Amino acid sequence: MTSLPIERIVARVLEAPLEEHVPMSFSQLNARRTFLIEVHAGGVVGIGESWINYPDWAAAERLATLLEGVAPLALGRDALDPGSLLDSLVAALGGVGRQWGAHGPIWQAISGIDIALWDLRGRLAGTSTAQSLGVVRDSVPAYASGVGPTKVHELTERALDMGLTAVKTKVGFGQETDRATIAAVRKVAPDTRIFADANQAWNLEEAVSNATWLRDQGVEWLEEPVSGDDTRDLATLHEATGMPLTSGENVYGLENLVRLVTTDGVVHAQPDVAKSGGLTVPLRLDEQLEGTGCGLSPHWYSGAIGLRASLTLATTVAHAGWIELDVRTNPLRDDLLSGGFPLREGAAPAPNALGLVGDIDTEAVNRFQVHSEERSIS
Repeated sequence: MTSLPIERIVARVLEAPLEEHVPMSFSQLNARRTFLIEVHAGGVVGIGESWINYPDWAAAERLATLLEGVAPLALGRDALDPGSLLDSLVAALGGVGRQWGAHGPIWQAISGIDIALWDLRGRLAGTSTAQSLGVVRDSVPAYASGVGPTKVHELTERALDMGLTAVKTKVGFGQETDRATIAAVRKVAPDTRIFADANQAWNLEEAVSNATWLRDQGVEWLEEPVSGDDTRDLATLHEATGMPLTSGENVYGLENLVRLVTTDGVVHAQPDVAKSGGLTVPLRLDEQLEGTGCGLSPHWYSGAIGLRASLTLATTVAHAGWIELDVRTNPLRDDLLSGGFPLREGAAPAPNALGLVGDIDTEAVNRFQVHSEERSIS
């Protein structure tokens, strides 16, 4: 088979209410939402996911960007060549993103298409996408995320019960709250490794102050500490404090990711498969990591499809570090796929389901679906 034209693209918006809103340093998560993308070609369906955690109206924007902007350019193109399609979509829509001031939404829509194509490729090959890419490691260590500023004791205990040996705390809520979060984790799990994520809450001066006390409390690395995520600020922060740094979930384009991983003090790049270019861009990034001292630890804080894709990425690249596992309740992660996300001694095994995704629970999709829309070749 030399080519397989994309015939149909379907978007599905899923939503699950939260009993309690989840605070972030920049906003709060008011509901669990995920944006599924189906790519139909030759009687086979690949499934991807695009990131819509924020803002609350992100689903409406993503429907427009995907169906009015991306789909007309993708329909009829070869489903067997994700890299070429991603490059052509970025070339066609990159200028629009600059004028719009919205690189993110365009990259996030394209990322969902890319994930779906990698799922489809694995299905056509009759194997898992991990196997078709070449599994480098049987499993990847997982850390608990989503811990703080609320439910710190409960979530840390949950992480221990899951066998996880590292916890990433949410900081950026003021030093009193942040210190209480770190102290609570230490009280519940005195031997666990602690990371911290500020979600770009601080200016450079604030970041230096906070990184200093976090380092003194044994925090091993600090994620997105500086507003704007400027690599010059990251280098200055590391030079001033010695704190190892991580970033990448809000960095778009391979050139910018390479600039990040060659920044002094950055020890893990954290591209998000549903934001940063699906599997295609992080796979290319991994080829650039030799000699940088920087690992690839995919960011993930959404639904089941992207987590399965993140695990595939982390077990098939040479420079993988960690996988992120949100320990807060999320039915859009836990209820959609057969087989779930098992752990062995704090590590997540390489996926072995067909394609990236395997069997999806259509009843669960229907239960959570709040909207669907499609485009096809006329």
